[in-house]
Amino acid sequence: MLTLCPASIFAQSSAVKKAANAVVSITTFDADGKILATTNGVFISADGTIAAPWSPFASADHAVAIDANGVKHDIDAILGVNEIYDLTSVRIAGKSPAFVTLPTSASTASEVWIVTNKKSDSPKRANVTNRETFMDKYTYYLLSAEQSDMLKGLPVIDDKGVLLGLYNLSSTTCSVTDIRLTREFVVTAFTQNAPAIRQCGIRVSLPAEQEQAQVALMLARERGGKNYAAAIDEFISRFPTSPVGYYDKALLAANNGNKTDAANIMQQSIKNATPRDMAYYDYARILMAEQDYDGALQQIEEANRLSPQPLYEQMIAQIDYAKGNYQSAYDKFMTLTKSSMRNGELFYQAMLAKAQMGGTNEELLTLLDSAVAVCDTPYTVIAAPYLLARANVLTNMKEYRKAIADYYQYEPLMYGRLSADFYFQREQCEAAGKVYQLALYDIARAVALDPKNSMYWAEWASLSLRVNRLEEAIKAAEHCIQLDPDASEPYLILGIAQVESGKKQEGLANINKAKSMGNQQADSFLSKFK
Repeated sequence: MLTLCPASIFAQSSAVKKAANAVVSITTFDADGKILATTNGVFISADGTIAAPWSPFASADHAVAIDANGVKHDIDAILGVNEIYDLTSVRIAGKSPAFVTLPTSASTASEVWIVTNKKSDSPKRANVTNRETFMDKYTYYLLSAEQSDMLKGLPVIDDKGVLLGLYNLSSTTCSVTDIRLTREFVVTAFTQNAPAIRQCGIRVSLPAEQEQAQVALMLARERGGKNYAAAIDEFISRFPTSPVGYYDKALLAANNGNKTDAANIMQQSIKNATPRDMAYYDYARILMAEQDYDGALQQIEEANRLSPQPLYEQMIAQIDYAKGNYQSAYDKFMTLTKSSMRNGELFYQAMLAKAQMGGTNEELLTLLDSAVAVCDTPYTVIAAPYLLARANVLTNMKEYRKAIADYYQYEPLMYGRLSADFYFQREQCEAAGKVYQLALYDIARAVALDPKNSMYWAEWASLSLRVNRLEEAIKAAEHCIQLDPDASEPYLILGIAQVESGKKQEGLANINKAKSMGNQQADSFLSKFK
């Protein structure tokens, strides 16, 4: 009877049997909680890191891992992915109950073991039949072993319990990809933007280095969703003395209407974060957003007391402005323009305060000239609001050609983010400056961006009539009437264009239609065209 027993029963070492404690079963789900896939994996470190096949995670919203003791763990974050070799490392929120040893070099073992987490199942023996090198330093192992999709993701180890990699089956080929490849999985600030990871709803872990983690947190903030809050909590746990995580958490709470929670979080920041003045500054920013200007002033003055800085003085000036103390705000902004902080934003904010005090166009223009002058050239998006504001002031001053120049410098800085209203605004300036070709181009752009806006069609018709593009005026006026049949102006424009095109009877009928709708200009044109 002993001679008939499988040799594998006797060959198993204690290290092989112990490895079963590190194996996990994984289930991935979509956003509705529907199961997407099941697979296996193995803990590879004490901190809860699991190596597993990537494909079950590719489009998952969340996932769980069940360890050898039957304990369920939520998958907290992704640490890295390699699509080509179908390998990922992920992390649970807690610690690993057990983990396998990673190799320092390629394995030379000829007999290996496929280990399951089912205590009723013995490890399955396999033989390494071939080895191939990839990426110049890793090994791809071919196995002679049992062929079963149920084994996918299970650890393949040698007699000493050292992990070669995870079992994979492709067609009839059993293989193992060198687990050392997971050492390539170093999280950076931009790992979450990798195309493969963006398809997965499970968040990416933050980088280990604080500055990189801050950038990653900023990107998570821009993406929003359920993963942002978890990223904030990870940041605070890793960097408890940084004010950044507390600010993000408090801002999120405030945006969700939880002002008390936001206040408590900022008190934690003031207690734990360094430098403390930044924590007070952050609290002031949150209170400013809530329009609690007195509370914000109290916090920013404390920040400025601890570490006087132009940034804090600027916020004090901004609070003055918000409270309607325009002269005080103006004086503070202008004082700061003489400090090391001198920048365009200070001149721009001083201009806003001066405008509230009834400043002349010339005074506003002087401040905006200064705001633009201190910007780097070629201009970046930082200069955009100053150029637009100056264009508006120049338009008010009837300096149309100068205003047009600013509008055209502003446009490329905001490429892809401009609305129909901008092109209509610029068209009005161009038309007033009698730059009709540019004006026609811009009103066409406005119409293309907002084709249901009857005002833009009416302006297109009116401008076309002014430059004697009669057929274009007729078409634009007719379209405007379709959009807004109760408006009298397009009937008037249509009628004038028709009369001047030789269609006098049709034109007079439309001018009379405009008159019947109350248009005050219709009579003068009826007299003209008798």
